[in-house]
Amino acid sequence: MRARRLVRVLAPAVVFTFFTVPSMVLAQDAEIAGIVTDNTGGILPGVTVEASSPALIEQSRVVFTDSQGAFRIIALNAGEYTVSFTLPGFSTVVVEGVGLTGTFTANVDAQMSVGGVEETVTVTGESPLIDVQTVTQTEALNSEVLAQLPTGRSFQNVGVLVPGVQVPLSQQDVGGAGGANWQTMEVHGSRGDQMPLMMNGMPFNNMNNTGGGYNHTMAINIGAVAEMTVTTSGTDSEFRSSGVVANSIAKEGGNEYTFDLYTDFTNGGLQSDNLSQALIDQGLRSVNSVKQVSEFNPSMGGPLVDDRLWFYLGYRNLVSTQWNTESFERIDPLDPQFCRTAGGCQYGDRLVPDQRDFSTPAFAGDQYFHTATLNLTSQITPRNKLTAYYQFSKRHKVSNSGLNRTPEATDYLTSDPNYLGQLKWTSPVTSRLLLEGGLTFFNETWRFLQQPDFPVSSDVIAKRELSTNTRYAADETTWDAYNHQWNMRFSLNYVTGTHSFKVGMQDMWGTRNYTAFGTQAQHWDFNLGVPTRIWQYARPLEDFQKLRAALGFYAQDRWTLDRFTLNLGVRYDSHNAYVPGQTTAELLWVPATTYAEVPNTPAWKDISPRAGLSWDLFGTGQTVLRANFGRYVASESVATATANNPVNTRVNAAFRTWADANGDFVPNCDLRNRGANGECGAMSAQLGDPAIVTRWNPEIVRGFGVRPDDTEILFGLQQGLTPRISLDVQWTRHWYGNFFATQNRATPASGFDQFCVAAPADSRLPNGGGNEICGFANIQPAFFGGVDNWVTSAAEFGDVTDVYTGMDVSVQGRLENGGIFNVGVSTGRERTDYCDIIQHASLGSNAATSAGTIGSTNIASFPSTNYCSKSPPYQPDVKALATYPLPYDLTVSAVWQNRAGPEVLASYFVTDAGITGLNRSLTGGGQSVHLVAPGTQYGERVNQLDLRFSRSLNIGEGRVQVNAALYNVFNSDATLTWNTAFGPSWLAPTQIMQGRMFKIGATVSY
Repeated sequence: MRARRLVRVLAPAVVFTFFTVPSMVLAQDAEIAGIVTDNTGGILPGVTVEASSPALIEQSRVVFTDSQGAFRIIALNAGEYTVSFTLPGFSTVVVEGVGLTGTFTANVDAQMSVGGVEETVTVTGESPLIDVQTVTQTEALNSEVLAQLPTGRSFQNVGVLVPGVQVPLSQQDVGGAGGANWQTMEVHGSRGDQMPLMMNGMPFNNMNNTGGGYNHTMAINIGAVAEMTVTTSGTDSEFRSSGVVANSIAKEGGNEYTFDLYTDFTNGGLQSDNLSQALIDQGLRSVNSVKQVSEFNPSMGGPLVDDRLWFYLGYRNLVSTQWNTESFERIDPLDPQFCRTAGGCQYGDRLVPDQRDFSTPAFAGDQYFHTATLNLTSQITPRNKLTAYYQFSKRHKVSNSGLNRTPEATDYLTSDPNYLGQLKWTSPVTSRLLLEGGLTFFNETWRFLQQPDFPVSSDVIAKRELSTNTRYAADETTWDAYNHQWNMRFSLNYVTGTHSFKVGMQDMWGTRNYTAFGTQAQHWDFNLGVPTRIWQYARPLEDFQKLRAALGFYAQDRWTLDRFTLNLGVRYDSHNAYVPGQTTAELLWVPATTYAEVPNTPAWKDISPRAGLSWDLFGTGQTVLRANFGRYVASESVATATANNPVNTRVNAAFRTWADANGDFVPNCDLRNRGANGECGAMSAQLGDPAIVTRWNPEIVRGFGVRPDDTEILFGLQQGLTPRISLDVQWTRHWYGNFFATQNRATPASGFDQFCVAAPADSRLPNGGGNEICGFANIQPAFFGGVDNWVTSAAEFGDVTDVYTGMDVSVQGRLENGGIFNVGVSTGRERTDYCDIIQHASLGSNAATSAGTIGSTNIASFPSTNYCSKSPPYQPDVKALATYPLPYDLTVSAVWQNRAGPEVLASYFVTDAGITGLNRSLTGGGQSVHLVAPGTQYGERVNQLDLRFSRSLNIGEGRVQVNAALYNVFNSDATLTWNTAFGPSWLAPTQIMQGRMFKIGATVSY
């Protein structure tokens, strides 16, 4: 059995290695550049410049200075380098200790004196802090720093330490309690789903719609990572999309055998209780807390053949289990009404008690990750290097419970197998010509299933209580997903000292296959315990799309003229996806249907220019001004194909009113009948009709320059304050264009009537509530259920504004004793305005952009002209990190984060009794409105301080480091998410920051 499992794990790697041809790697490597002069200041052409480092399997790289005395060595791995300069008749100059990280260009100038060939001048260099040639903003953390910082060991936990980079508040992590969850990272108004994830400079995105880095299930093996880089702005023409770029560089081994082991542990006994009286007063009986967090992460590497073939092997077992807020089992999960109010809920003449067992927490968010990696690096010939990387992982996760979901309504994620195979080839043909190539395959499998610890019968219907937005009784939707992606790249670099020219191509292709299931293809809504609506779905729903090509060609040129460096680039993208022909099975409410292939959805072509300027103001390398302009296109895999798939463009969901006349909590009607019958009203849409009801304008699906895009400009200043400390200031403006809008042509502009809502009196509402809010729209009965959606350019109806403006300021430095620090603040806001669309188009509540959102505001959720413009306040995001060595081999490190609290929203379900000005009943029996304008109110700010103390011990040829970390030092109970449904539980926390947590661990290195 074990043998078969081993074959199953290793077979994909073997097949991949023997049957693929290398084609390219996206260069995410560092550079060394400079100018060589004699002692009179005269330029010296023809100088031999050699950069050597254990980080290079070939040990060294050689170039020559050009006619301007300039040199540049590109595509260098992160590490410490020695740079030597030799020229007949001159003394040799050797500069030691040049540290390289990320995409940094280290400026290393040399002055050579006339002397004998036996003379050597050795200079102990200080790695420069300031990059005088690039405009890309990248933070790099090597494996040693990653091991020191008190943070969870994932790219998200590292990336969020960069000023301006944010993850959703719901993902605010304390000591790795969140495991290696998928997360989205945003910066400068970027979209979280536009976040490329890189391994060794090549993407391994999922195929879920946009193709960004979010929502994939692969956990990175941190112990096998040499360096993590996070790029936040100024990306060059190798990237099609803007946003955060997270790149992990795998360790390659070396000519000496090494072994590393990282391990840590904590459990509930090592965590403080932060259930405050204020939370208890809001009805909470428990908060999210740790059961166990542990990690076992050994890795080793070394030579298989000295200077010819290296290996690096790693394994990671990560466990993260925790109790979740208000996670108590229901005493009677089959009771159709659900109350969570102390003393019970009075539903008419029926008193329903709080139906939870408070004796023991019943639900935990358990996660288990297993990851194995193998990296082989071969110097096949002196000028040909090949790397083969393979990662296998599986993951099991119980999804979160809390105030919005009871245990029996949760699901369980299993993701197995997931594997990533990668080949890279590098060939420095000459000292000026470098070729690079690579190919990546990523397979992703995941399934969301009914929570196994709380099984429910297949005939139990999922339910939702609208007043608290709580789902209960059963899990409403389960999923199966089977996706795979290929991507390949090739580039040619031609480099002189003052000139660096690069051309390349990239391509990506793959498939997306999703199936959605549900409890009898329906769920029931209750409002304050009263049956209100029945939702019916076309399920199981399978949709299948293919990406034929995401092809890109790019050219870029870096040209240094005295103290100026121009970074010029242009990119051409061609994107093509399609929906294969298909026959859907007969479903509960939908007949079997055959659909033809839908080709060219989309077929986009775009040209994106990039231009940057870096100016070494005084020629000292201590004061640099930079500016950059870049146009980018939206990241995409098969999002548009998914939206055009006939199984998605037909009516797949509809609701109907439910008047439970006999009070038996069972809809006494024929749900197959679309019209009103028995206790049920007519369907809101023609569910079951196989006809397509959503069509896309071909002019936005196929064409040049019609793809959603964004533009970024920035101006920055970097100033050396001391040889070890620098200041960086940057102003950024980032705006979006080519929005899409959906118009329901079955409803004319006159088909909506406006009404007002009497806001309840509540001191937390604007002006204490009790006021009348007007401008909401309700569809007229004559048009109810009519669907004829037309997706087209929003510009046909009016202007849409979505622009971010902000400032980043940071101070970073290296201390003489080896300490480092970085303190930064980023403040900005994203302003959105779609009022022109609402006022000039008959979009009603069906308006939407390309992604269904403008900024963070879903238009369909706010069908009111009151909320069509959003200008949130400027809110600073503050980050600081530091490591400082102490006597007796002790090291202390700290991380501090301060960010804005959760946004205050108030979704309010109203019926006829709560409205005025309509002169008729609300169509649909009720409607959700919002009592608080988005972007106007926020909760208390979130503060988090984490500390770690380490003690290093040398044991023979090895080193043992013992770690003791304290996370959330001040035991904050800051609210991360809360209930936004206005009612008895409005603004009740659904997730707070984990309590103070103590974690012990060790690192062993040989």
